[in-house]
This record gives sequence, C-alpha cells and structure tokens, in this order.
Amino acid sequence: MASSDSTSSIHSGTNNKDLQSMETKEIRIKSELSWSQLIHAEIIAVTSAMRKNARWSGVGVTGLRMGTLGNTMGLRNAQMNMKDSSVKEKNPLMEGFNSLKNYIETVDDVKDLDAVNVLNPFLEVIRSGNTTGPIAGTALGSVEKLLHYGIIGISNSRVASAMNALSSAATHCKFEASDAASDELVLLRMLQVLQMAITSECGQVLSDEAVCEMMETGLSMCCQMRLSEMLRRSAEHVMINMVIAIFERLKGLEDEWQFVESPNDGTEEPADPHMSTPKPIQSPTPEVPQSAEAKEQEAIIEASFVDSPVPEDEEEKEEETKQDSKEETGITATEPTSLRAYGLPAIRELLRVLISLLNPHEHKHTDSMRLMALSILNVAFEVGGQSIGRFESLRTLVTDDFCKYVFQLAKTDSTPLLALSLRVISTVFDTMQPHLKLQQELFIFFLIERLSPSSGAGSRHVSVDIDEDGNISFVPFRSDLDASTTAEGRSHSPNMFLGKSTDYPRHSKNYPSDQMVISAEVRELLLESLVYSARRPSFMVDLWYNYDCNLTCGDLFEELIQFLSKNSFPDPQSYTLMNSHVLCLDTLLVFVGHMVERINEQNSDDDYVVCELTSVQDLLECKTRKRLILRGSRLFNESPKKGIQFLIENKVIEADEDGSINTSLSQFLRSTQQLDKKTLGEYLGKPENFDTLKTYMHQFDFTGKRIDEAMRMVLETFRLPGESQQIMRVTESFAATFFEYGPKEISTIEAAEVLAYSVIMLNTDQHNPQVRRQSRMSLEQYIRNVSGVNNKGDFPRDYLCAIYEAIQQDEILMPEEHEGLLGFNYAWKQLQHRSTSSGPFVQCNTSSYDKAIFESSWKPIVAAISYVFSTAQDDDTLQKAITGFRHCASLAAHFELHSVFDSIIINLATMTGLLDNANDNTSVPDPIVDVAGQKYVVSKLAVRFGRNYKGQLAAVVMFAIVTRHGDSLRKSWFRIVQIIRNLFLNSLLPSSMLQVEDFLSGTTSIPLKPKSPKPAKQTNRRDGSLLSTLSSYLLSPYSSDETYYRDPTDEEVESTMCAVDCVTACKLEGLFTDINTLHTETLICLAKAIRSVGYDTEVMKKATVTIPYDPATVLFLEFMITITVRNADRIEELWPYATEYIFGILDFAEKQSVLVVERTVVGMLRLCICSAGRNVMLEEILKCLRLLRDFPPTVTQAVAEQMMAGIFNLSSANSDNRNDTEFLNTILEIKQKVANSL
Repeated sequence: MASSDSTSSIHSGTNNKDLQSMETKEIRIKSELSWSQLIHAEIIAVTSAMRKNARWSGVGVTGLRMGTLGNTMGLRNAQMNMKDSSVKEKNPLMEGFNSLKNYIETVDDVKDLDAVNVLNPFLEVIRSGNTTGPIAGTALGSVEKLLHYGIIGISNSRVASAMNALSSAATHCKFEASDAASDELVLLRMLQVLQMAITSECGQVLSDEAVCEMMETGLSMCCQMRLSEMLRRSAEHVMINMVIAIFERLKGLEDEWQFVESPNDGTEEPADPHMSTPKPIQSPTPEVPQSAEAKEQEAIIEASFVDSPVPEDEEEKEEETKQDSKEETGITATEPTSLRAYGLPAIRELLRVLISLLNPHEHKHTDSMRLMALSILNVAFEVGGQSIGRFESLRTLVTDDFCKYVFQLAKTDSTPLLALSLRVISTVFDTMQPHLKLQQELFIFFLIERLSPSSGAGSRHVSVDIDEDGNISFVPFRSDLDASTTAEGRSHSPNMFLGKSTDYPRHSKNYPSDQMVISAEVRELLLESLVYSARRPSFMVDLWYNYDCNLTCGDLFEELIQFLSKNSFPDPQSYTLMNSHVLCLDTLLVFVGHMVERINEQNSDDDYVVCELTSVQDLLECKTRKRLILRGSRLFNESPKKGIQFLIENKVIEADEDGSINTSLSQFLRSTQQLDKKTLGEYLGKPENFDTLKTYMHQFDFTGKRIDEAMRMVLETFRLPGESQQIMRVTESFAATFFEYGPKEISTIEAAEVLAYSVIMLNTDQHNPQVRRQSRMSLEQYIRNVSGVNNKGDFPRDYLCAIYEAIQQDEILMPEEHEGLLGFNYAWKQLQHRSTSSGPFVQCNTSSYDKAIFESSWKPIVAAISYVFSTAQDDDTLQKAITGFRHCASLAAHFELHSVFDSIIINLATMTGLLDNANDNTSVPDPIVDVAGQKYVVSKLAVRFGRNYKGQLAAVVMFAIVTRHGDSLRKSWFRIVQIIRNLFLNSLLPSSMLQVEDFLSGTTSIPLKPKSPKPAKQTNRRDGSLLSTLSSYLLSPYSSDETYYRDPTDEEVESTMCAVDCVTACKLEGLFTDINTLHTETLICLAKAIRSVGYDTEVMKKATVTIPYDPATVLFLEFMITITVRNADRIEELWPYATEYIFGILDFAEKQSVLVVERTVVGMLRLCICSAGRNVMLEEILKCLRLLRDFPPTVTQAVAEQMMAGIFNLSSANSDNRNDTEFLNTILEIKQKVANSL
C-alpha cells in the first residue's frame, strides 16, 4: 500500500508539497497510549455496547470465521466456506472488528495504517439500521476520537476514500429509535463527527459531494422543529464551525477558471454537487425494517434527512452487494485516482442554499430558518468575504439574490430578525464593498428614509438657517407644514423603491398612506447599523467620491450629513437628548475627527494614493455638471421644452458637427434616472421628436436579443404613451433599429414592426387585471394573429412560442406602474442593469478631498454642534460639542475657509451672552465690592455672565480658538471687538489691556467715567499736561464712589467672581500678542471692526453740545494705534483705517471730551513718528499736521502740551522729511498757533 495513493487523488485545493512534507515527518498522536492500544480500546468499546443487545449477546469477537486461512494456503473446504458464509451473513459487524484486529497486528507504524481498513468496521455499525442508539453513538465517538487523536491523518493511505466514506456513513446514520432524549444524544454525537471530519486536517481531502451532503444534513437538523431547541442550536453551532473551515479554504483556492477543466482532456467531469433546501416540517422518519428479526415494527432513526432517489429495499440490497464485494476483494485495494478534494463547487452550492433560505416571499421558510441562515452566512462573510469577491460565481450570488433578500428582511419589525439582518449586511459591506457600490447606495438611502420622521405624523423638526454673516438661527416647524427641508441641489437615489415599499405598518389615524411607523427598538437598530458603517475613517470620503461625484448616483454623502445633523437636535419642546440623538451627534463628531487626524498625518504616501484617483478639480466639475443635470431634469419633468433649453444653455446638451442635438439629447434622456418616465414617453411619442426617438433607440444594444427581450429593454426606460399613433411611432422606430441587428427569424422591417406591436398587445392581454383569465389570448391565438405578416410568410413557431412563454411568465413592467413585490423586482432589475456600468466602489483613504467635503458639509455639522451645545443638560454632551467646535475651527483654519471660521466664532460669540451690554442706567455707577483686598465692580453683565455656565464655556472656547487661529478671522472680528468693549465697560478686562502711552507722563490707565471737577483757579500758565491735571479727579476703572441703587447680594458677588475667573481663563492678554504675524487681510478686517465698534459717527453728527465721554472710544483708539505701529512694515496698508478712525473723532474736536481729543492727537502723532522714515508717507503726515494746524484755538489750547511734545519727537525723528519745506513750514505754523493759544 503505497502512501502516494492518498495524494494522487487530490486534484485541487491541497498542495502536494505540503502533503509530502506531512508524510516524511514523524506522526505524533495526541495520547500517551500507543495507537494500537487506542484502536483496540475503541473496538472493545463498540463491541461491548453491541453485546449488551440480545442480537449480539452470544457472539464473540474471535472465532467467527474459519476457512480463510486454508484458502490462503491453497486448501478447499466447501462445507467450511458455507458455514463461514452463514456466520458472516449473520454477524457481519462483529466480523469487521475481528478483521480490523487482525489487520492491526500486521502494521508496525501508525503512518502505515490504511485509513479505510481502520474506519470501515466503525462506519458499518453507524450505517446499519440494526443497531441501537447507544451502539451507534459509541461508534461515532470512536471515529471522532480516532480523528482527534491523529491516528487517522492526512498521511495515511486511502485517507480520501476513508473520509468520504465517513461522510456518507455519518450522514446516513441509522439506529433503532428509543426515547427522544437518547436519540438526540446520538444525533448530537453524529454532528460532532461531521464537525471533526471537516475541521480536522483530513477534512481537506473530502469531495464536493461529501461536503454538500454533510452540510445538507446539518442544515436539515437545524430546521427540524420537532427536534429539541438544544439539538437545533447545537446543529447550528456545528454548522458555523464547519462553515468557518470551508470558507477559510477559499483563501487558498486558485482562480475560478482553474475549476473549468479543458474539454479535450478525455475525462468526464462529475456533475456539480447539489444540495436540497431543508424544509421545516421534515423530521426523522420511521422506517420499517425488512429483516426477519425486526417483525416488531421498530422505528429506525435515520440521520439523513434527504429524500433518496433509491428505494430503501434496493438501497439495502445495494449496500449488501457493496459489502460482499469489499470482503471478497480484500482490504488492500487502492483508492480511485478520480476523487477530487472539495473546493469552489461545494462552497458555491452551500452559499446558494443558505441564501435561498432568506427569501422573504418563500412561505415554507420560517423566521427561525432565516435566523439560522443569517447566523451562518455572517460567519461565512466574516471568514471569507473578501475571498468570495474573487470568484464571479460566488460574487453574483451575493450581489443579486443575497442583497435582494436581506434588504427586504431589513423592512421587518421582528427585532431578532432585523438585528441579525443588519449585522450580516454590515459584514458584507465591510468585506465585499468594492463589488456592492449600488447596493450600498440603495441600502443607506433606505435607512435614511425609514429613519427620517415622515410628514403628517405630527413630528417637529428644527429648521437651521445660516445667513451671509455666519449667524446661525434655529426655528422649530411642523414637518407637514414645511416640505422644503431637502436641498434642491441634491440628488436622491434613483433606486428608492426599497424604502417606499407599501409593506410597512402604518398609522391608523388620518396620516398619509406613505407614513412608515417604526418602534423605538427598530429605530435604534437601524440607526446603529448606519452609525456602525459611518465610523470607518474613510467612509464619508468614500461616499462623497463614489456617489456625490457620480452623475448617475444620488448625493448620498450630503443626504447622510443632513440626516445626522437633523437627528442630532433634541426635541425642541423638551430638549431631551435621546440615545438616537447622541448616536447621530457622535457620528458627525467622529467624521470631523477623522478629517482632523488626516490633516495631522499627511505624508508622501497620501500623494501616491491621489495619483491613482480622480483629481479634486475634476470631481468638483462633475458635481457642478450633476447639479445642472438635476436642475434640467426637474425643468424637463415640468416642461420638456424648458428643460432642454436650460440644458443647451448650460452646455449639458451640445450640438454635434452637423449642428444636431439629437445624439447628445438622446444620451441625456437614456442615462438620466431622475426624468419622469411618463413625461419622457410622451415627449418621445410626439411627431416633432421622431428624429430624437430614432436616435434614442440607437442607444440600446440588441445583439443576440429576441424581439420581446429587446422590447423589454426599451419599455423599462420610459412609460409607453397611451395614444395609438404614439405607440406606432415607438414601435416603428424600434423595429427599424432592431432589424439592423439582422434577426434571422424576421424578414422585413414591416414584419418587425408588426411583431413588436404584437408583443405590447400580448403583454397587456396577459397581465391587465381588467381582462378575465378565461378571455386571455392562448398561444395558438397569438400565433394565428401574427401569421402571414413575415414577408407574406409565418414567423418560426419556436420563436413565437418563446415570446409567448416569456411574456406570460414575466410581465414587461412599465416604469412606476407597479407597487409591492413587482415594483421592487423592477427596481432591483434596474439596479442590476446599472451595476454593470457603474464601476467598482473605490476606497479613498486620503485627505486630498477633505477640503471640498468639509466645505460642502460644514453648515449642518456646525448647526448640529451649536444646537446640541445650547440645549445640553450634562458635561459629557457639552464636552462633545466643544470638541466639535475646536475640530471644525481647526479644519476651517487649515483649509483657509474664512467664512466657515467666522461662522463658528460668531456662533460662539452669540452663545457667550456678552454681545449685549444690558446696562440700562449708566448714570448710576455699579456697586463695588472688596474681595481678598481687590475691588470688583458688580455690574449687571458681570452677574448675568457669571450665572451663564454655557456662556462661560463658550467664551473660553472662543478665545482659545481665536488665540490659536487668529489669522483665520475676517468678519467675526466685529463680534470679538464687541465683546471686548462690553467687558471693558463693565470693568472685566485685565488691567494690562487698559494701559495707554503718553508723551509726558509715560503709561497710564484709561479712566471709565470722569467726576465733576472741583473749581480751579484760572491761570494762563500750565505746568503739566492736561492728562496729569485731570488724573486727580478722573475715576480709575474701579471707582470709590459709594452712591448705588443697593448693596449687591452674596449671590451676585459670587456670580461676578465667576465672571472674573472666566475672563482670566480666556487669557485676553494674549489675543494681540502675535499681532505682527497676522496676514494683512486679517489686520484690515480687525481695523474695520475696531472702526465700527469704536464710536458711532451718527451720534457725533447729531450732538448739539459736548459729546459724552466714551472710554471705549479711547480704548479702541489705542488698539488701532498699537496694531498699526507694531506693523510698521505694512503701515501703508493700515494707515487709511487708522487715520479714518482718528479723523472721525477730530472732525468733531470742539464737541469731544478733552481727554478723547488729547488721546487722539497723541495717537495721530505716534503714527506720524512711526512713518516718518518712509518718504512715501510724507503726504499723509502733512495731512495730519494740517489738521492740527487748523484746530480751533480752544482745542489747540486744551491739547497744547501733548501736541508740542509730539511735534518735538516728530521733528527729532531721523527722516529726510526734516528737509522738506512744506513739512517745516507746517511745523512752524503749528508751534506759532500753540504759542498764540497760551
């Protein structure tokens, strides 16, 4: 017995080198007993169990045969042979074990064992219907132990034949029935043997037929509702383990074409294996034994639940014949070389049967069977999903039937079935995504539609509006009163029929018929499935790339973002944040977080990936074209003339070299899914569009198609118009095009036209519900109706029969004509058709598209984060919103999306509550308290802000973002400056920000409010500056005046201290630390904001007397001067804004407070001194000097000392301007005027 026999039979799936290496290495069994001891022990175990039965109680293991030895020595003893034959016929099972014991004595090493000889006696016991359950169970246990311990291994001779015999025996295990519990224990042991057979090393030599038979047995036991729950669950567990081993094998299989043998090899390939679909009503069927010893009519349990095509009595005779043949030929025969190890055929058949169990419209299949099939399929896809995609035959099963069935199961309200269906769908998309592009589009749109609250259910949403200035507003509205929530520029999926099915449970009240009602638990499951997929880092990018930037797909990314954003909003009535809201918010934040991670991890590999993908520019152009097509489609559905005109104007439809638009228009009409099929049919049927109709027909490929098949292709793209003349035009143009393909059954174009028209009439006759079944056209009537029109002859009868049968069995569905299952099947067929040209799903793990993606999605994301922040009731939710703000701001700054950044800052500024000063009575000073030796003003704004916990958080976050990304601010500077003004006026700004520079007295603080000055002695001489004189009676920021409304309460003081601490945490001192590093555009926006907030020109114009002192005017004057001076290298760009602020004050110098005028003059002279070294600024400096020269005498007198100190510094500046005549003359004029005023 050559060991090569065991490997010569393995044609596929097993590497010969691996097998040879297994044979050469020492075999180690998993036991400390010797292999022969183990086999003897198992023989004794089985025979002992047999002798407990009356049938074998008097039969020994030895002495059963006599005469064989003599035969081997050349002797002849007919009488002995007759006796031996009688004994053998009476005790064949015991004789088998005796033969095995004798065989063992002839073998020296376990690797020399013949697997068939070792297993055959045990398998005979298992197959025999004369044994009891305990005997069969013991034999099964022995076989399992022999495999588990490694006594039967891959290196044994004839292992392939032995394993396939084991499979056959186990799946046809028979034993006398006893009580149900004992019988089920035997069946459980049988399942364990099947599992060991496939999962062990020897399992790789099983044939396709054996594997199918084993899996069919396991599936049948899973579906036996009369079996106990424990046994069925055990069978399912065994099936899962076997499926893991089987689908793991896919990874090592060669390409699919390797399984297609060449027809010239002279060998006849066995037919593909077949598995029967299990039925839930089947159960172990009692059999009537045919032997004379079983006249008590005992029932026999058979583990094979497959109806055998061979009658049982013939099968027993056949088995006896086989047994006799084996015994006569001996045990040394080699196994046949045609046996092939299992591979793709068995896996394909197993996958087909499992998928068929999911069919929701097959009423023989129960939900329990579907749950079992889903559990097994989930494991199959987890183990071999990617490998399944390599094989077209497997891939087709998944992309078509599997997806069709499981998507329909996703509509169920059965929680267990829905949960498992969603899990399997997620697994399939994770492992086979490149092959499921349109299926994923359909499914995600289905989830979005079913999860979205429908109109008419009394649901309330929140409308989000972001104006041009970046302000976000939220308006609650009734969904049934506002249907404009869907953006007009977005495209829904053209395959939404799954979501619009009429199979959903509905409201019992007066709600629209399309209202879908789902329980909270079902909603949670659907949402978690959606969120699970969206958490993959590249998921959103993949959606945008594959769908939103694809002309034929819906805007899936935008729809998903809108859905997640809207469903992040808590109920506007209770502001309760449910788990569904948290899931949606978390998904948005994870999406944003993934983008932040990608921009922080950019590397050279990212550039390599982008080289293989479409450029961002091309994708954006595609999106632009897509919007035009969508807009044109809507116009076409309203008025084809307007729609076509719009498309021509926007160059979507273009004329060819001959000036005709028919070709381009036909391509548009054929490829655009959003067109209304009825409108399209009416347009094509009009006589003035006949040329377009002919061109439209040439968009189809009718190669190899029968005329009814070709008509089906055409009529599934538009709805046939109702008028007979229009129908004739359609059939005429179709017939002319179809005849160009040269159908041999049709002689003329006219014959094709008649036959095409007959197909339409036949379809109506066979499937119109208004036509009674008895009145419908028969085949003979149809043939007679079209006789003699094929060039005065008849069409071939077989051709007409094929047409009639096809139409009768499968209606040509007109688009949008049917609902329910027919409508779904039509939509699914359209999806399958589109999938052939849609291309694979491309995974885009790159940051190159993030800017375009974020730019298109930031509004709903920021709106959701803002709304959640403003309504949050716990710190965890607030922390999530704060993280979202920071991430969005980082992205906006990185991508230089200034309007986005502004909107975030404006939104945060609004939430701080610091934009409204709310100080109604400014005539009475706010109270001041002493806390730990420091004086604090208890203002209304301070108290209110100290009580606003979310406002404080918003302020800290906002100023942290501004400090880090200050260069990204544009319009939002206005809000920042407003907040600084209000903080200043309420004595909340840090003292370091209140310091101003002075030519005479150095640095001093800006006073908030002046007191009425004490009477002063008039004198013509001033010994100090006005600022020094006023300092004795001008208040500091923290006044000591004790005249208040009332003393503040402890709570107000505590709130004020909270406000002070928050301002400290905002670190406002660092806001302008790096002001000189900001871009010029940023500085200009800041200067504009300061000008707008600093003072109101209209108030100054209307003032008839002295303008009240406004300390904010001085504060922002100092800000403006400081910003300009610290950016002296760019003073030309900033000068106009600084001087505008200055001139706006000095134009009303006579009405202004003396302090305001003095600080303005000092600031203007500081600017002149800073720019003195630039010759280009001479003219601007002269403008400032002329303004000082032309001051009224009273103003000149009030600011004389500061003015002269500044003029002196300007004159001393190292500049060529000192030699300019006009400059010098103006200086002299100013000095003379000051002298005259004193």
